[in-house]
Amino acid sequence: MVKRSITLALIALFVLAAQTDTIKRKRAQLREGPGAWFQVIAELNEGASLEILEATEDGWLKVKTGNLDGYVSQRVVEGVAPTQDIFAQMGQQAAMTQVAQSGVSAAVKGFAEKFAKRLKGDPVFLTELYQYNLNAREFNTFKNTTYQEVNLRKIQRKIKLPKLKKAPQFSFSEEGMGQAIAAKIASQGLYRNKRVQDYVNDVGQLVVAASDAYDVSFKFFILDLETVNAYACPGGIIFVTRGALERMESEAELACFLGHEIAHVTKKHGMKEIEERKEMITADNVFMDMDATADPGIAAVSQDLDDMALESYETIFSGRLKGYETEADQMGLRYAARAAYNPHAVLGFLDRLNKGPELSNNEHYTKSENLIRVGKIKSFLNGEKWPSKEFLSDNASRFLGFRKLIR
Repeated sequence: MVKRSITLALIALFVLAAQTDTIKRKRAQLREGPGAWFQVIAELNEGASLEILEATEDGWLKVKTGNLDGYVSQRVVEGVAPTQDIFAQMGQQAAMTQVAQSGVSAAVKGFAEKFAKRLKGDPVFLTELYQYNLNAREFNTFKNTTYQEVNLRKIQRKIKLPKLKKAPQFSFSEEGMGQAIAAKIASQGLYRNKRVQDYVNDVGQLVVAASDAYDVSFKFFILDLETVNAYACPGGIIFVTRGALERMESEAELACFLGHEIAHVTKKHGMKEIEERKEMITADNVFMDMDATADPGIAAVSQDLDDMALESYETIFSGRLKGYETEADQMGLRYAARAAYNPHAVLGFLDRLNKGPELSNNEHYTKSENLIRVGKIKSFLNGEKWPSKEFLSDNASRFLGFRKLIR
């Protein structure tokens, strides 16, 4: 009897221990619900204590921390290798374990505004960026309607993501730099139609949720340009041109197109060249007070960051990501397929571009480059044993209904 009581006590202690954990990332976000489309309640720093109330099937934990309840990604309690990100040590305050999201947003926004000014970006865009959010209830309705006749779990069990050495995550400074670059790109002119933008974000969030960056806050914007192009900024801000949308014929094509840009973000393609050539920068004070240029050391780091922001922007804007395009194509199609969209749809889009007039200022979407891409994509898809019969229909009618709204 005593032995049985001891066993039960040990089991109870084990269960209790399993219900508590700590943040093991430099940065984690507490959200209102289990998805990156939900609002952020607070930022949690490494070491913050969590009471785990529930685990979802798609990688989220319902937790209590301090006087707050919400959801965090499963990844934030998993041990990760020390990051070599050149910005990772910036903006960290060791004593801080919980920060109101408004305070963090203000700090990141201040950082972004300084970079945006130096890049001559659109200052109004940053306000639009912070104000734009999907309605979580409406998105969940869109998601449930989309998948009502599809077994998404079954598809994702069959289409695996490659094992990651390090999950995609972005420091405060990377996020601020990405926002500044986005402000510069937005200066070309935004297409403002909330219904169309919400739809693009709805589809984009389905693809993000099926990717290895399911816990990163992505936002999608439309540029009012006739050309066929897209841009992916560090931190998860993506632009697609009106011209690209007007040349698509289905939701599956849109999902594949967005998947490519999402892959650029998850793989940090816009910043890899910088990371390979720069040493680690530790600049807590630069993040918190970019005006403190009286200190020669801070001024030097600030100038380095200016140079990096400009170089990253030029890499993204000029399309100098050719060395990464095959990886972005393959990962993007994998993301779209895991979201139940038929990845072969991208071939129809590229074929349509090849038959029409040359309408892209991006080398990646020129006719000659498209022919090369088509061959590589066909070879890749033929090598994968994906459950094509289980995918969604192309949802052409829903897509075309929204495309008609574009004027």
